[in-house]
Amino acid sequence: MGVEATDFYEFSGKDAPDVYLLDTSTLLWLIMDPGRLSETARAVWQNPEKLIAVSVVSYWEIAIKANKKIFDIDDVPGWWNRRVLPFIDLETVPIREEHVSELSRLPDIHKDPFDRMLIAQARTEDMSLVTCDALIRSYPAVRIVW
Repeated sequence: MGVEATDFYEFSGKDAPDVYLLDTSTLLWLIMDPGRLSETARAVWQNPEKLIAVSVVSYWEIAIKANKKIFDIDDVPGWWNRRVLPFIDLETVPIREEHVSELSRLPDIHKDPFDRMLIAQARTEDMSLVTCDALIRSYPAVRIVW
């Protein structure tokens, strides 16, 4: 946390460290209202041995919702560069073909396309997903931290 970002794809295999992917709500609470985080989520964030990741999916969701005035963020790229990137450990996780393939295999439990892609990324990349979203807990083969 707060160190120079590492390329996510440097880590692979059995020796890969535990990586925690923040969902969009968790990311926003971490930055704007940390009191809303669970004790466990806060502990993950504060532990320097844990690697924190964010997805381009969250950036995309925040940009769309800011444009619709759901979020009060005027300059989303500037906000992302100032408020998010300095505090994560890995490069922003991109959307890859494997993620889209995994997305197509997900059961139709959650209707939010952003959350569905975060689930697919967490499953594909073997990351724990930090979220309080109860619907996400219904998905098999995804580790949830809250």
